[in-house]
Amino acid sequence: MNIVVFGSQGSGKSTHAKYIAEKLDVPYIYTGDLFRELEKENFPRGKKVKNLMRKGVLIPNEISIPAFEEYTRNYDISKGFVLDGYPRTLEQAKALKFKINLIFYVRLPENIAIARLIERKRYDDTYEVIKKRLGMFDKFTRPLFGYFKNQRVKIVEVDNSPSIEKVQRKIDGLLEKQARN
Repeated sequence: MNIVVFGSQGSGKSTHAKYIAEKLDVPYIYTGDLFRELEKENFPRGKKVKNLMRKGVLIPNEISIPAFEEYTRNYDISKGFVLDGYPRTLEQAKALKFKINLIFYVRLPENIAIARLIERKRYDDTYEVIKKRLGMFDKFTRPLFGYFKNQRVKIVEVDNSPSIEKVQRKIDGLLEKQARN
């Protein structure tokens, strides 16, 4: 099963995406790691990625799409995968070379997400950058729900306000239901 986990920054999507990948025994593909690796490159592409990440700006499609395609070659996706952090734009979604079967949308109130992001103390987690990234999720990523609905991909929403254990029990039930269908 090919799954995408969506959610704004700080929503807890990565925690649950990793859990789903472990549960299904499929690769967890996190593009945050990809772009943090790219920014270490001592070439123009790496310098551009680093500058954009510091500003909280999306990595342009002309960099992200080929980098993602190259990155996924490192994984055995024959049994499926869980994507976290990609696609973020309509162009990226259209460029995917595999069918998506299920989307989990992890929701969390913005004030809680901001507090979580500031607590993790990463260099690119300043209040201004966080607010910009949250706005970009609404502007660029949220419209992908309509695109995937038109592709007949099932989208399930998960409220991440309860404890991790409660949310993961809900995810377990959703995965079991999906496996039966």
